[in-house]
Amino acid sequence: MKRSLNWIYFALAVLILIAVLVYIQSAMKANEAAVSKPRPTSKASALDVSVVAVRAAEHSASIQAVGVANANQNLLLTTQISGEVIELSPSFEVGEQIKKGQVLLRLKNISTQADLARAKNTLANAELTLKEEQRQADQANAEWRAAGLSGDPASDLVLRAPQLAAAKTDLSAAQAALALAQDNVKQLTIRAPFDAIVVSKDVALGAYLNSNTQVATLYSTDQVVVELQLSLLDWQKLPSADRMLKNHWPAQVNSVNGSDTWQGYVKQAGLHVDSNSGLRSLFVAVDTPLQQSPELIPGSFVKVQLAGASLKNLWQLPNSALSQKSEIWYVDQDNRLANFDATPKFVDQEFVYIEVPERLRETPHQVLIQPYNSYLKGMLVNPQERGKP
Repeated sequence: MKRSLNWIYFALAVLILIAVLVYIQSAMKANEAAVSKPRPTSKASALDVSVVAVRAAEHSASIQAVGVANANQNLLLTTQISGEVIELSPSFEVGEQIKKGQVLLRLKNISTQADLARAKNTLANAELTLKEEQRQADQANAEWRAAGLSGDPASDLVLRAPQLAAAKTDLSAAQAALALAQDNVKQLTIRAPFDAIVVSKDVALGAYLNSNTQVATLYSTDQVVVELQLSLLDWQKLPSADRMLKNHWPAQVNSVNGSDTWQGYVKQAGLHVDSNSGLRSLFVAVDTPLQQSPELIPGSFVKVQLAGASLKNLWQLPNSALSQKSEIWYVDQDNRLANFDATPKFVDQEFVYIEVPERLRETPHQVLIQPYNSYLKGMLVNPQERGKP
């Protein structure tokens, strides 16, 4: 009886195990069928992107730089000879404007006046000696011909040729000495060499000045020149130096605070690059700065703006349109994303200027304002133009 019960239990266990295996196998098949069953396709959704509509056009770069408006000429005026200051012009004061040739001060030097008198006397004697020597030479030649002698005399002293030559040389020396003495006397009166501003006055009435003593610092008023230090990249944006110089390329000169503006032009282009900074100079001039309204005072700090060369087939885009990978993303005719690698031709504070590939030049395009690294080519998008709903 006991053995029969054991067999019954064993048979029940086997049946339960078989039932469990069958259940598991059927569940797995049902799951596989559910997984392999094709899912219904869903309609692709378009991504909203902000774009700006652009067309290839011609644009000019703009160069901005700062500098100092220096006087065209800056002179330390000095004495040429020594003397006592006996007169100062009322206009010879710091801050005054003076004209070319205007007397600033006068010196007294008795020795210089005496040198002039001696030079005049020496010249008069030299002229007299030459006349006497010329007369004697003419007489010697006449006597030689009257004697009926043929040929030349054994010595040129007979016809007084050396004596006449010496007299002529003495006259030339006397004339040069007189010119020097006259110039020294002229230098006793010190005049303005050009229209200028008196920046410093370094003499006083009654002072005795040696030669080469500084008496004033003068700044010319005909022109101020601003030296701009430009990088080679900035130079690439500009026309050639020859073209700028030939056409007096215009430049807008602004005060540092931007309230005042003057019109200038390119005067000169530096012909070397600084080996330390890698910069090359460009010189911008403003004529008659003190006659402008308002005046452009020498020594002022200014900002200069120059128009660069014009380039065709460019897109003017917001600075943000250039991706971190230097790519421009745009929307194609199927409203899908496309891109191309780009190197800006030039940039300013607001825009980046990109050369348009030839295939995109004929028609306007929508360019993404803010492309992200997650964007992929061919993505379906819904372009939203800036400023439009």
